[in-house]
Amino acid sequence: MTVTSLRDDFLIMAAFMLIGFFAREKIKILQKLYLPASLIGGLILLAIGQQGADLVNVPESFAKLPDALISIVLASLVIGVRIDRSKIRSYLDYSFITMTAYGMQMGLGVLLGALLARFWPGLPDGWGVMGVFAFHGGHGTAAAAGAEFERLGIGANMAVGMVLSTLGLIIAMAAGMVLVNYGIRKGWGTYVKKPAGQPDYFYGGVLPEDVRAPAGMTVVTANSINHLALQFGWLLLALLIGQKIFGFLGNYISFFATLPGVLHGIFGGAILWFILVKTKLDRYVDLKTIKMISGFLLEIVIFSAMATLDLEFVSVYIVPMLIYVAVLCSLSMLIILVLSRKCLAHEWFEKACMAIGAATGNTSTGLALVRALDPDSRSSAGDTHGIYSTVMSWKDVFVGLAPVWLSAGLTLSVGVGFIIMIAACVCAFIFAETR
Repeated sequence: MTVTSLRDDFLIMAAFMLIGFFAREKIKILQKLYLPASLIGGLILLAIGQQGADLVNVPESFAKLPDALISIVLASLVIGVRIDRSKIRSYLDYSFITMTAYGMQMGLGVLLGALLARFWPGLPDGWGVMGVFAFHGGHGTAAAAGAEFERLGIGANMAVGMVLSTLGLIIAMAAGMVLVNYGIRKGWGTYVKKPAGQPDYFYGGVLPEDVRAPAGMTVVTANSINHLALQFGWLLLALLIGQKIFGFLGNYISFFATLPGVLHGIFGGAILWFILVKTKLDRYVDLKTIKMISGFLLEIVIFSAMATLDLEFVSVYIVPMLIYVAVLCSLSMLIILVLSRKCLAHEWFEKACMAIGAATGNTSTGLALVRALDPDSRSSAGDTHGIYSTVMSWKDVFVGLAPVWLSAGLTLSVGVGFIIMIAACVCAFIFAETR
């Protein structure tokens, strides 16, 4: 593969990314399900590629992109993390409730995956852990875990992750809106008596002038360096730091040499951000632009992962995956609803819907459900989830660790999952009692 051929591959990606975008603009159901253009475009290319109509060749490089780019995306998750200690305690009850569902999905997901593999023996090893990453992190986190499984020689889990993420999005939105309507009729909502509709621009189309927001702010003069180049440089430096540290340690301690590459970005980003803050160089970082670059790379990861799905594998194993999704999503919703009602003192239903959306689809789905309950944005559910994402960001290390653990057996992943579930549940009740 040459630089020129890689450029030509990206031309194909750009064309189908735009096809996916305009398909989403015209087909309203795709908007209502919050399916991103990258996913739609990737599926269109898959349908007319070698595995489908065979009208277009899907470049071989697409299969390698998720593994190459996801470490940079993960580095962005920890750059800019600031913990406001004054707010942590008031939001920890929500965090523990959400982590209870997270632990359940990890522990039970692995066991359920192993059980279903007895009836469908061709399912890949360790596939049961993909649910927690697909539901709690969406397509990007699932792609990261799938890339790590590929490094371990289990490539089919990338397809599992993409399918579970898509099914989770659909269930989160469909079941979530049913729950919103039921909850409002039962009087659980704090602010509205009937579900609020979203404005048209929320789903698609051109944003009105008054709701547009800047993608970022320049922090240095363009005579010095292009703003995007500076911010992208921070992301790449974070990955480089992680690679060098793990490489150095691996020369002396074999354990570090076996750790997955996706951890390089996470730890490198955390170390870089710590150094920047201590040296007061963090003023040269624009977090909005960092997130924008990360989002752009994530679109590429999702597109390439969808375009290279193993259709034969999906068609053979769609039934166990549907069973898996139904069980884990139903239990996640039940756990969050019950614990929220018992442990949250204020806006329990709004926060429960936020957690349900984020724990089965993604953060955007949770925010959409809250918006239906609170069209005037008076609820603190969104801010609460933001604190949770910051305080519990450590859980992202499992994206790299769980596949390695599962290569040696089920025990460690199952045990860690259930320990997280039990500990988080107990802490949620303790916080409710002390309040």
